[in-house]
Amino acid sequence: MPLEPLVEEAIKATLKELDPHSTYLSPEQMADLRIRLRGEYAGVGIRYNMHNDTMVVRGTLENSPAGRAKIQLNDRITAIDGKSIIGVPTDSIATLLRGEADTKVSIDIVRRSEDKPLKITLSREFITSSAISAAFRVGDVGYISISKFSKPVGSEFLQAYKELGKITSLIVDLRDNGGGAIISAIDITSLFLEKGDVIVSTEGRTNSIVYDKKRDNYIDCPIVVIINENSASSSEIFAGAIQDHDRGVIVGHTSFGKGLVQKVVDLKDGSGITLTIARYKTPSGRTIQRPYTMGKGDEYRTDSLRYMHPDSIPYDSELLFRTLKRGRKVYGGGGITPDVYIDTDSIQLSQRLSQLYSEAVFEHTAIEYWDGVSPKVIGKQYPTIEEFAGNFQLSDDIYDIFCRYAQCSLDDFTELDQRFIRTMLMASIAEQLYGDSARQYIYCLGFDYMMQRALEIITDAEAYERILSPAN
Repeated sequence: MPLEPLVEEAIKATLKELDPHSTYLSPEQMADLRIRLRGEYAGVGIRYNMHNDTMVVRGTLENSPAGRAKIQLNDRITAIDGKSIIGVPTDSIATLLRGEADTKVSIDIVRRSEDKPLKITLSREFITSSAISAAFRVGDVGYISISKFSKPVGSEFLQAYKELGKITSLIVDLRDNGGGAIISAIDITSLFLEKGDVIVSTEGRTNSIVYDKKRDNYIDCPIVVIINENSASSSEIFAGAIQDHDRGVIVGHTSFGKGLVQKVVDLKDGSGITLTIARYKTPSGRTIQRPYTMGKGDEYRTDSLRYMHPDSIPYDSELLFRTLKRGRKVYGGGGITPDVYIDTDSIQLSQRLSQLYSEAVFEHTAIEYWDGVSPKVIGKQYPTIEEFAGNFQLSDDIYDIFCRYAQCSLDDFTELDQRFIRTMLMASIAEQLYGDSARQYIYCLGFDYMMQRALEIITDAEAYERILSPAN
């Protein structure tokens, strides 16, 4: 039975007077939270885009109901359980595909190689939503991007690392990773630290310290961690521990600064509230949480000044700490400040191109491209993403498709914009042939300045060591 509206509003009003991370969650938001933390849901394993009001299959997850049913790239799904989904919002479609495990769902498919629509019935299963958004290698350097800290991510990370093969160094990308389960951050951090090293501590009504309980697996190669202003919570715990133990180099932008320990309280109608009970501290004792004023949540969330300068955390002597192995200066009081700040002000895209990107124009272009060519033929011509990246040429037809969706010509864009367009067209086409990692691979090598700087550091032993050496 749902809460009375007045009761719900009273809870929201009360929480608004507390810290900015104590919030009320509706039953739907609580369900989403559980899915994010568990990293699994009951569904069929289809990845898709909405293209001209139609659901288009981008791919299927390995060993999923959709994968076993041989649902193909660029299949159009027109109905679910007999109900047309043309023009239906994406969130509603996701709800229709998901449900209780072992229940049936039927989908109607239009496939270009078939004269008549297909009707396929699938049985929903628990689908593990991988937190590893990309994993690949550039020469002897491995790269792993973590999108969230769901509970299975520790084992997923280790598996991804092993599948990279023999590498000499590793880049861990935590950009736009808003956190998740603290245990997952601890699991991954422990792969890089020594037994007995402090991973994180909490300060509140009760204090606690989490030490590394060394397992059999230890990753001993040099590492670079990339963070940005949207890296928060568990991401900051990982980055802070790596920095405090001088275990690797942190590059990017100052992180978000969310270091509050949250307790989730379930309410009788399926809704819930998150309450702050303590603060997280890095191994050296730095407070991760940036300053806030009780009841000023809106002001806190819109604070952008901390993004505007590489030294976005004030160099206050009271916030000065030293790293634990080499005694380097680090500062607390608001997120993790990178060892190497990457200035991206000089590579800002035009407002027009940014808008086109948000409208998924590159994905629409790739979908239309794949309607006219055979993935098998292209895949045979370029068996690996490396061969595709080095040899595939964007044709005039591909640019024509993009310009038709963009409603302008390439000459309307700056040289920087045009380079981004080339990169993202390649990335979007490659993604549908080689998977999610291919998109990141193309983007990282073609346009990603943070990644390119990380590669420079990790492949230059002297520069890497110099960054980790105390200045004074």
